Amino acid sequence: MFSYLIDDAGALQGPVEFPVIPGLGESLPSNAIQLAKPLSAPQLGFAWALVGGKPKQIVDRRGMVYSTVDGSEQQHLHLGELPDGVTLTPRPTPAHQWQNGEWVADIGRLYEMKVSDVNKACAVAITNGFWSSALGEPHQYTSEFSDQLNLTGMILRGIDGPYVSRDEQGMRDFRLHTVAQLRQVGDDLTDYKLKMLQQANRLKQQLDEALAAGDLASLQAMTWADPQ
Repeated sequence: MFSYLIDDAGALQGPVEFPVIPGLGESLPSNAIQLAKPLSAPQLGFAWALVGGKPKQIVDRRGMVYSTVDGSEQQHLHLGELPDGVTLTPRPTPAHQWQNGEWVADIGRLYEMKVSDVNKACAVAITNGFWSSALGEPHQYTSEFSDQLNLTGMILRGIDGPYVSRDEQGMRDFRLHTVAQLRQVGDDLTDYKLKMLQQANRLKQQLDEALAAGDLASLQAMTWADPQ
């Protein structure tokens, strides 16, 4: 006889061997059965289970599945075909919607996502720091919002003062800046921000054109690139 365990989903696992008790034979747990012949390996995507008391191969879709509502991951634990509302195919992007048994890109939603991506990337670029040669040699200045306020405050004071920067070797220090040098740093920051904003505007114009033309491929391919 060949022994098989019945797992929580009802699938047969085995054959397995159990301890033999002298005079009693194998000690079978409550979730085990014995068959006269061993089962062949199930077909791909199937599992053996008892149907009407007899082994039968049935569909096995257990594992990771995805919600057709929002694409979220779920664990499917049951034998048989998948229920409505889930699929084995992951959602390609949040801009895809489930339609007629497949994920379909929603061009309007993709456009909104891409515009949002451009805005976020522009904000990150602006606050990533910039270079200025106000001190004679190139120095890097931080440009988080608080840094921009600090620089504006230093400029408005109208007097010489120390201001933090990094030299080309990466050494960070408060270096003395004249009023004119502080203003130059401020002007360079303004020019840098303007370049980033103009780049964002160019990309959003391209997104507008792609949306108007129904050009899904161009929308999907659009990514932020810092201007040269």
